[in-house]
Amino acid sequence: MEKLYNDLIKQLIEIGRTEIIPSIPESEFSYLREGQWQRARYPEDCDDYSIEELKLLFKGIVLCEKHFEWVVGSATNTAWVLRNIEERLDSDSDGDETKEYFETKELYEFGFANRGNPYSPTGSKTHSGCDTYEDFGEVVHQKTINMSRHDALMLQQQEDSRRMKALKKELKEQKAKEHAERKIARETTVIVRVDTYTSIFQRILHYVRRLLS
Repeated sequence: MEKLYNDLIKQLIEIGRTEIIPSIPESEFSYLREGQWQRARYPEDCDDYSIEELKLLFKGIVLCEKHFEWVVGSATNTAWVLRNIEERLDSDSDGDETKEYFETKELYEFGFANRGNPYSPTGSKTHSGCDTYEDFGEVVHQKTINMSRHDALMLQQQEDSRRMKALKKELKEQKAKEHAERKIARETTVIVRVDTYTSIFQRILHYVRRLLS
């Protein structure tokens, strides 16, 4: 199975080189045509391939994905290979950002122009409307802005929630304080009234005693 897989990779690299897909009779079973093997298999070690081989492999997968109508969705290997290429370009560029930019741009635009899978070549349907590398950059930029706005909104909502909780706590404490003060006031009124009634009763009693004496 390992040999079969390696042969498929070599075949895809060759297709990427020539941009010609071999004709396969309908009656003949073909792993290349089926394409389902790539759902669970990725190039296990991209370091085994040169940067040029990875570029050709990427192109071969893009072309075959469309030609054979591989139904792989976001599991497309185009995204996996493209990420590895970008990492290699970044580490091998020797600071030449212009060269790295145009090489990356070429790959993205090849993927956009030749894809048959809306998830290719990035693995995300968010980029399905992109036709150029600049389109892709704008979508990424807008997504970053939206995420920043969302994060700011979430922070504001959290701050508002904390303030509301603090306000509710303050109101609850104020109500408890007012309730305690009203209770003390009622108890004081009762005591005053009892003292008043007691004082009046004592004066009447004293008056009656004087009359009787």
